[in-house]
Amino acid sequence: MAQIVNPRKEFNFSIQVVGAPINPFLVQDVTISEISIAQVKHGDTNFDVKTAGRVDVGELELEKIMSTSGADNYFMNWAFSCQDMIIGGGLTPNKYKRSLIVQELAEDGKSVINQWLLEGCWPTKINGQKLSRKGTDNSVEKVTMSVDRFEKV
Repeated sequence: MAQIVNPRKEFNFSIQVVGAPINPFLVQDVTISEISIAQVKHGDTNFDVKTAGRVDVGELELEKIMSTSGADNYFMNWAFSCQDMIIGGGLTPNKYKRSLIVQELAEDGKSVINQWLLEGCWPTKINGQKLSRKGTDNSVEKVTMSVDRFEKV
């Protein structure tokens, strides 16, 4: 009987920060933002006419993030550029919002199965880092990001 190859392996997502001079990050789990479109009711008759209203984009969640080059403090530094606890302020949104490319990788770790472009991203929550002297898979546990808009490309 033929064996079916499963392309869903560990660290099968790549996250590239557009314009950043760093290598892509590898991620085990990604939750792409959900969208919801508000329903607007209007009309001047005895029934409502419903039309599409504003679009609300949810958050992007990245779990088990591994840096492919150097230190893994990129997301922490990015969060502090949004709002720094020590100096009591941050950059303006046009300076800290960035675009991300999320790629789902095949089992070879190079071929792209699916790809999303997310714009206006910035970290809203960073969970702690689990360090283990026994393991070599130290990674940032979870980052939640605000997203303005996204598309599957």
